[in-house]
Amino acid sequence: MKVSTDYDRAANFAPLKSYSWRVEQQLPNPLNAQRLVDAIDANLKAKGFTKVESGGDLTVTYHAATDKSVDVQSFQSGGPYSCWGGCTTSTTVTPVTIGTLIVDVVDTKTNKMLWRGNATDTVSGDPKENEAKIQEAVHKMFEKFPPKA
Repeated sequence: MKVSTDYDRAANFAPLKSYSWRVEQQLPNPLNAQRLVDAIDANLKAKGFTKVESGGDLTVTYHAATDKSVDVQSFQSGGPYSCWGGCTTSTTVTPVTIGTLIVDVVDTKTNKMLWRGNATDTVSGDPKENEAKIQEAVHKMFEKFPPKA
């Protein structure tokens, strides 16, 4: 899993205490969408932020996308010095789905982007594994939120 964050270095997060949601895009799986919102809510609550239905100091939204890729692995039998009679190479090609999650935090009054978290990892066919990855990604994103001035 790759997780990164970025923020407006000039922003003062100290007076910001509440947030509201603006969901522009739902995840294809509504269960994962709710898990994501719940994970973000829990992390913001742990940081002292209060969720309000509308008009919070901050507006939180997320974007998610998947991309298909392949993992190609080749194996050679015989080792590097024992191929006098020929070596056998076997190759496996495995389809992989890569998921990217972006969480944006915007100043509600100015509509200015203040913070962005980004996580990328493989998507599993196992719902429990995906739920764990959502939890881990959001936790890592919000570890140092809000940024210190």
